[in-house]
Amino acid sequence: MGAINIDSEEIKKHKLIQEKQEMVEMHNGCICCTLRGDLLKTVKQLAEDKNEYDYLVIESTGIAEPLPVAQTFCMDVNGDGFGHTQEEVSQNPDFDPLSKYARMDTLVTVLDAYNFLSILGSIESEADRDKYLGNDIEDAEDMLGNEESIVQLLMDQIEFANVILLNKIDLLTDGDGGRGSVATQIESIRSLLKRLNPKAIVIVPENPKFSDFNVDTILNTGIFNMEDAEDSAGWKAELEKPEHTPETEEYGISSFVFRNNKRPFHPERLGRIFENFGTGLVTEMSKSSTREGKEDIFAGVVRCKGELWLSNADAWPIEVHSVGRQLEMNPAGNGKPWVGKLLEMHPNGDPSSEGFNEEDGDVWSAIDLTNETVAEMKASASWTDRFGDRSSEFVLIGIKLQKDKLMKELEQALLTDEELNVPIKDRKKVWANDVEDPFFEGQLLWDLDDVWVKSGDEEGEERENSTED
Repeated sequence: MGAINIDSEEIKKHKLIQEKQEMVEMHNGCICCTLRGDLLKTVKQLAEDKNEYDYLVIESTGIAEPLPVAQTFCMDVNGDGFGHTQEEVSQNPDFDPLSKYARMDTLVTVLDAYNFLSILGSIESEADRDKYLGNDIEDAEDMLGNEESIVQLLMDQIEFANVILLNKIDLLTDGDGGRGSVATQIESIRSLLKRLNPKAIVIVPENPKFSDFNVDTILNTGIFNMEDAEDSAGWKAELEKPEHTPETEEYGISSFVFRNNKRPFHPERLGRIFENFGTGLVTEMSKSSTREGKEDIFAGVVRCKGELWLSNADAWPIEVHSVGRQLEMNPAGNGKPWVGKLLEMHPNGDPSSEGFNEEDGDVWSAIDLTNETVAEMKASASWTDRFGDRSSEFVLIGIKLQKDKLMKELEQALLTDEELNVPIKDRKKVWANDVEDPFFEGQLLWDLDDVWVKSGDEEGEERENSTED
């Protein structure tokens, strides 16, 4: 979902992938229609690959419907990915279903426990509750008009899952939202999930972010039953459609990418924008897009992901992740600073170059930088003579986004001309010291050692030890 694949870039940085790159990437399309033909051919190709893979994990975007993905395994690997009636299958001797090459094993839904109760708590009317939590669907079928609510998409993801993993349990606190203790909130979620999907296995991981998680609970379980799935009303309804309607159209979901390499964000102004994130689902259910009488154009943003250039973080790209009410911002997880900043502080780090400096060489070595990689970066379109590789690039995903207005507001959160064009000697004062920091509690991220040394991360310790040696 989106023109840039942030997840792909993060996965590629992982040590395991760097050692053995066996990842297939598909993005900016619907896995159930425009990309379905690609998915069919890719799975067949991997099944026949000489590496003899044991298991294939397909991670779709968070807005994907699981049922059409499962239906892919009943389709012709030589086809275009569109549905087939039983009559068409019986009359075609060359029909070659994907199920010959791969067995659908388990459908897993990862549920955001931190936001889940708030989302469902917004279902206020009796008709809403009947539609999503009861049996009387007919009385509420016109509730939202022709366009489905995004909450229906969440229900589909829950109701068709074999396993439901509760994520972000560590973010719950006693009394959150007036719902009692953490244990009570978890039990409330469990009870609701069992009502929505009695057959699903609900798993509450013991540790945050699935640390030390037993993958045997979701891999090679044999839980998925194709016959039961084919008998379900949802399966038959999907097959009766002339073609799958992309979730982007069905639920009014869209995305856009913000890019800027000319000036950084002002932390205070950007912080005020981020305060409005996370209300999109509630807003959609209540059909209200205002807050305290003022139009809140960021209320529809339900996901933000990418890298930021903040004025008070001159040395480091800042990773931003937001889902619902949760916002995470941290120095880039790959441990690499802006190369432009590194060159300003340590320009002579290539051993083959005249004027080589040993201290600079240690810094370059810490991030595997060479003259060749520097030349490649400088030749790229994103590099500027003034600020090097510093830039912001992130994707916003949401409901009925007003892209032009959002873009204008984001641009107004950048440094003004007056702030940007201060003398270099005054930048740290104007861009960082005089700025109220809403993200890092005043921690400086201006120089390389602000992260490498103070964070105590592995690369920082290695570089510090190397310098001491």
